Amino acid sequence: MIGDQQRRLLLDMFENLPGVGFLVLSRATDDLRLTGWVGTILAAAVCISYVKKLVLPHPILLGINLFMVAITPLIEILFFSGHRSTANTLIGNIDSLVLGSVFVTGLLLTLTTRNGFLTYAANSAKQMRMHSAALLGVCAIGVFWSLIAGGNNLITLAIPLMLLFGLQQLLRAGVKDRQSRDAAILACHAPQSSLTETAI
Repeated sequence: MIGDQQRRLLLDMFENLPGVGFLVLSRATDDLRLTGWVGTILAAAVCISYVKKLVLPHPILLGINLFMVAITPLIEILFFSGHRSTANTLIGNIDSLVLGSVFVTGLLLTLTTRNGFLTYAANSAKQMRMHSAALLGVCAIGVFWSLIAGGNNLITLAIPLMLLFGLQQLLRAGVKDRQSRDAAILACHAPQSSLTETAI
């Protein structure tokens, strides 16, 4: 029987599969069409799991998976309709477009949801906006970096995403530490209050 933590780990791996699969295939083969369609099919499966509420979307991965669902069909349509130069431009800027999709997704989440671009509940709406803004800033820098750093997607895409995930984990840890300290302070004060009330 799979426990809750094991199930959560498997779901996390499943949600990461489209992006990981795309990166691996892009390094292993020159067949961009195969790589794109495999990524699209995997991302579509993940998005279906979002709709069915089987997986709680991670904000960064949500942006990646939504992009992967759309980009390959769009490029195919452009090729078949005779817009080859536009399609080739999209292919040449995939890394920037992925990061751009993550940025737009994060911005929309920040403007329309309680947790914004975060994977945790912030202590206040102001803190949520500040943390989300920091992540959006890193994402925007990543888009600019991917445009000037060359064509190696391990440099132009993987590094910005690693920094984005790392910053999100760092901010989350800070919030959790603060909440733990506050809970400990409240726990220390509670017995003293009880003793005072008993004495009275």
